[in-house]
Amino acid sequence: MTLAVLARIENDNYEIIAVQSNSGAYVPGEKYALGDTLSREVFDNQLPVARNHIDNPTRTTLHPLYRSLPIECYIGAPIIVNGKPWGCVDFSSMAQRDGSFDKQHVDRINSLAAELGELIDSVETGVQPV
Repeated sequence: MTLAVLARIENDNYEIIAVQSNSGAYVPGEKYALGDTLSREVFDNQLPVARNHIDNPTRTTLHPLYRSLPIECYIGAPIIVNGKPWGCVDFSSMAQRDGSFDKQHVDRINSLAAELGELIDSVETGVQPV
């Protein structure tokens, strides 16, 4: 995967908090309407989403962000802080993925999202996680 994003989602606004990208795409502080992102499904359902090949034209070529960065595979998970939805973490690439994401991949991103939720909670409350 060539793009990693940590995003805060609040009031249907998607704000990039941190990003790692091989292409230089996106920067922290950029904001988008949640509905204009592939993370909408993650946040709306509060479940991980894994797509090794995005082939639905209504979700891709017509997608506002797809026009600027044509994502072909995506995996993301919701971040929960203090029992409430906070945002999401996701990884994506402009290249199609050979093979499907498996349970281990989903478990790994869920674990990362849980760890990020604990870290964010500790930063916001000043209490270190146990």
